[in-house]
Amino acid sequence: MWRYPDTWLEGDHAIPVGTRTLEAVHTPGHTPGHYVFVDRSAELLFAGDHVLPTITPSIGFTVPPAPEPLGDFMASLTKVRALPDVRILPAHGPVAPSSHARVDELLEHHEHRLGQSLVALANGPATAVDVAQQLGWTRHQRSFAELDLFNQGMAAMETKAHLELLVARGRATRTATPEGIVMFTRTG
Repeated sequence: MWRYPDTWLEGDHAIPVGTRTLEAVHTPGHTPGHYVFVDRSAELLFAGDHVLPTITPSIGFTVPPAPEPLGDFMASLTKVRALPDVRILPAHGPVAPSSHARVDELLEHHEHRLGQSLVALANGPATAVDVAQQLGWTRHQRSFAELDLFNQGMAAMETKAHLELLVARGRATRTATPEGIVMFTRTG
């Protein structure tokens, strides 16, 4: 049975492990309590789901929910980018040779996706699902309709995270209809 943790770690920590020290670096975004672990002596980043070599982790589907998960994720990527360039040992996928190169790719991807989301708002107010239907999904650029129901839900949540970051950056506004439907509108 799943339960909330009894205690949440806060901030970064140095953890002695035998003769080494692992740096526990708080990297919220994929999940609020996510950490990566850096072993500087071995030049390794135990990246969990934060820096994946071939995909971006799901953003926006978190428990407990975060108000701005994509903003948190991108800030955490920038934090990892400030660490030494090391090999990535991810939770999913192959070992990757450069944390800096992969972080740069992920930041570029999300900035590109923010731009695409903004363009999708050009025709007026839209829901996250409306915007998600206008975007390509996976590296194969599949249409939203080609995704199964679970992945459509994930795509809508990730799109909402991008739209919420556009609101935080002042590039869009967020309103709710009397029925509670959240609408996003491009500003300017």
